[in-house]
Amino acid sequence: MLRVTKSDIKGLVIYPPTPCKEGMGEWDSTSSVDFDKSEKMANLLIGSGTSVFGLCGTTGENAALLFEEKRDYVATMVKTVNHRIPIFAGCTALGTKEVVRQMRVMRDLGAEGCFIGLPLWQTPTMKMQHKFYADLSQAVPEMAIMIYSNQMFFKSDFNAEFWEGIARLAPTVITNKAGSAGDIGDNLKVAGHQVNFVPTSSSFVEADKKFPGKFNAMWNTTFAPEPLVALINAYNSGDRKRAEEIWTDIKSIDQPTPGSPNRMTGPARAEGYPIYSARMLSAFASHNAQVHKVEWNASGYLQGGVGPMRAPYTDIPDDWAKELVEHTHRWMKMREKYVKVIAK
Repeated sequence: MLRVTKSDIKGLVIYPPTPCKEGMGEWDSTSSVDFDKSEKMANLLIGSGTSVFGLCGTTGENAALLFEEKRDYVATMVKTVNHRIPIFAGCTALGTKEVVRQMRVMRDLGAEGCFIGLPLWQTPTMKMQHKFYADLSQAVPEMAIMIYSNQMFFKSDFNAEFWEGIARLAPTVITNKAGSAGDIGDNLKVAGHQVNFVPTSSSFVEADKKFPGKFNAMWNTTFAPEPLVALINAYNSGDRKRAEEIWTDIKSIDQPTPGSPNRMTGPARAEGYPIYSARMLSAFASHNAQVHKVEWNASGYLQGGVGPMRAPYTDIPDDWAKELVEHTHRWMKMREKYVKVIAK
């Protein structure tokens, strides 16, 4: 029996960084995770209204961690969270056998689910994509799966054909980390009975306008999430007027991440590349883990920050860093009134 189902996914889903000890971000560190800060971060985010954790994805630096580091980090988070909210532990790897091994470890640690993208070596055919998740459902039937449907990294458009097969063949898939609101209507038709589709906070408003009442969760990687918690709570209570007021506040200081697809122009769009191919041409694909480390460390939300970036994902353009720090300060200022609201 699954420990969580689609009905347990509601509110704000956060994909936090994996805190790193100072001076331990290079390749020769075999124990880089700052467990003390991990505990504080988990409690802080839950206190701010977070409803679900997705650990060790891209911004959680899955690819820069040893398996032993990831295992011990998830163990710390499971113990700290103590089932107050569901944890989906990142188990993305290069092949099915390794993913299954990691899923079983995370199951035994007590995580409610696993957060898994497609294998990254060959470009998977649709048949491969379906079989991959079907095999995971068969191998670890008691572990719910959150699909990491990132078109940019996993070389799939995650379209209705994909989701129809998932609903037919992989019964433990209950939710996903979705991107834009583009094809989500077709996906809902074929898999909405099984999968709670979770748009990013930046596309949630558009998705809700297209399909009112179909979504009750949104995701972000943010620090200090109180404004987003207030936004999704307003939607879930049916107060669209209040939601519009909050969204106006968020947009007043928000902006596309430097180099993100929102700023992309030129041949990638003009020539009609598949979505994931176009996004791969964006520089954001090379810097997104670093972007969120800069933001978390600049915010002051977690005392002392979340530590350095991990090799090999350590470089970020100076102008990006400056812009991100400025944006972070604006967010923290805007957030102040929502801290008071959440605290009541």
